[in-house]
Amino acid sequence: MGLDPAGRTARLASGGSVPYDLFIGIPVHRAPDVVERSPLAVNGWVPVDQTNLSTRFPGVYALGDVATGARTIAKAGVFAEAAARVVAADIAARLREGEPPPPYEGAGTCYVEFGGGMVGKIEANFLAGPTPTARVLDPSRALAAEKHAFGATRRQRWFGLDTQRVA
Repeated sequence: MGLDPAGRTARLASGGSVPYDLFIGIPVHRAPDVVERSPLAVNGWVPVDQTNLSTRFPGVYALGDVATGARTIAKAGVFAEAAARVVAADIAARLREGEPPPPYEGAGTCYVEFGGGMVGKIEANFLAGPTPTARVLDPSRALAAEKHAFGATRRQRWFGLDTQRVA
């Protein structure tokens, strides 16, 4: 598997190749080697209780790219961010001997750039119902502004950076 930019072809695992004009690809998701080799992993992933992301080891949680559950969750960072909030709330509830938080829903929003100042949005929820759901919002300049605000709040929250800064 790989790309030949000079020949503008993608080499496939089967040995064949496919020509391309514009290649958009997603690398194969896998847990890092250190996680795969750990006792946490089963078949290369860390199994979790999807309600609170706890593992079979007491007091140990897993989320994001290393975690797997009964149902598949997208591996985008926005889902890990939502999972982290549930994990933090679950830990706090255990420390305070309080009620557990609402279960992790596997919900998140992904923005899609279309160029020319236009951005679309996909709102997905993987766990709240019997099957995953997604709502696609058509590209607009209003969604471009929303995406900018989304990024600004993350830069401020995570890194303490100015929210007016353009990415």
